[in-house]
Amino acid sequence: MRMCDSHRLKGWWFLPNAPEVRRPGFLMWNPQSGAELELIGGLQGPGCDNADAGLAGGEAAEFGEGTVYGEIDGGKRVTLWDAERRRYTTDLVGELREEYWCSSWVCVGAHISSADQQSLSNFRVVVDDLYYLTNDSRFAAPRWAKIEGVEDAGEHKPDGSFLAPYVLPVVGGVRADVATGATSSASYSVFTNVTRPWISEATEAMPDLKLDFMIRRTRAGPSITIGVDTWTRIEPTSSPASARDLLGEAQPLLALMRLSTYGVCGAASMSAVCDGNEVSLLSHLGSPSSPESPATANVIFTFADVSLESFMRTWERLGHTPQARYARDMTVGQIGHSPVMVEEHISQVLGSAEGFQRWCLGGGKGPSLNQRLLDLLDRLSVPIQTQIGLDERAEKWATWAVWARNNVDHGGAEKHRPVADFYHFKVIADSVRLVTYLVALTEFGVDNETIEEALRNHPRLSVIAKRCSQIADLPSV
Repeated sequence: MRMCDSHRLKGWWFLPNAPEVRRPGFLMWNPQSGAELELIGGLQGPGCDNADAGLAGGEAAEFGEGTVYGEIDGGKRVTLWDAERRRYTTDLVGELREEYWCSSWVCVGAHISSADQQSLSNFRVVVDDLYYLTNDSRFAAPRWAKIEGVEDAGEHKPDGSFLAPYVLPVVGGVRADVATGATSSASYSVFTNVTRPWISEATEAMPDLKLDFMIRRTRAGPSITIGVDTWTRIEPTSSPASARDLLGEAQPLLALMRLSTYGVCGAASMSAVCDGNEVSLLSHLGSPSSPESPATANVIFTFADVSLESFMRTWERLGHTPQARYARDMTVGQIGHSPVMVEEHISQVLGSAEGFQRWCLGGGKGPSLNQRLLDLLDRLSVPIQTQIGLDERAEKWATWAVWARNNVDHGGAEKHRPVADFYHFKVIADSVRLVTYLVALTEFGVDNETIEEALRNHPRLSVIAKRCSQIADLPSV
């Protein structure tokens, strides 16, 4: 079950400590808003707020706060974690008529008492655009072919006929360990799979069966779909692991996609194994996946440029302390995020740049913000500095950035500066964000030529790079 799709599950629902009190209802899953459970009747009295209300201390610890169980059509089990009762309605005598619960994540396939219960293994996650990092070519150019029964191929007939028989070479099947890497807490393996004919004694004896199994017949006519699936298998060092642990181990993979595309890439599905059965995890991660959308192919670097093993080592190095992890995650989180208010943008990107230089790059607590910004810029090669228009404006750029942050964070800087256009604040914010991002790329081992190419041709980076040159339009101080 994919979490990028909307779902409506009908069943009976109950609390772990009171399985005899069951209520019918529907669980609606929306990838943007999470889960909402609508019940006929209620699981609690009108005065209770959460699913753990009424539990003794030991029971609450055993089942976890906010856990709701369900059994849907077909007997499949469902678990809601961290659920909260949003609202309810009562009749004239105070009896519950309807009850609504909300949750940000759901487990379909098992009853697991808590998101912290270590009962899951063989974690598998599918994220957008990962295939384009693998360099795993599975399709070859079509070739013209001679097929028995097709005459005058390649010729235009007076009646409008034109037949062009061809063969499309495809490398079908599963390829394991296309890329591998590991952190101190988990190992990662990327797999690809391409549609292939069914293999059995029957299909080998009757080859036409292979075609029959691959064809989808509709009233418009038959069609064959050949696709590529890419997923990552994550094995925590301590297995089995909890659902909360598994979500944490997926974060480096999502960060990889943000850094390699300079965009937001969501997770299409997450699954694991519990007691020998496969379960699906539906989680509201904040960035919905869209696997059927056209691929933009705006990839900045691939595993040929930065191996997964190298990426994971650097990821862990940049987050070697709690402060460094926060600064690292804040820097990656800026990618694809566009605040509505430019003041919010200024505050976030300057805080990210300062924290990344101090905690991740070992800048220490002595340097001023101006010095930290100049240090970040100096870590870029001169051609890159020239390409973004800051090679001869470094001091002016850093001075204006510091002033903009003071002006925003303190409700007005002590020394007023005339800004001809409020858009200049966006220029400052985008330039700081771009410099911090480019320094992060160099830390992960992306070479200068690849960065320069991205600054020229990437649809978003090229626009921001040109915007940086507008620092020259700011008044001299």
